[in-house]
Amino acid sequence: MYWNYLSQTLNFLAPVYIGDEITAKVEVSEALKEGKRLTLKTQVINQNGTVVVDGEAFVIPPRRR
Repeated sequence: MYWNYLSQTLNFLAPVYIGDEITAKVEVSEALKEGKRLTLKTQVINQNGTVVVDGEAFVIPPRRR
């Protein structure tokens, strides 16, 4: 199974340094049934809770069997 990755926007909000611990989060923000596509909210957060990267991705998820 694979995801068809159509596009992504990224906004770099703060620097990330060597030794930082970062966490990537992805949340479905919209499901478009007619095209079976998803809009995903994406964030990267450092160990202090600061959002360092914020963006949005547009994908076609794998079909269920």
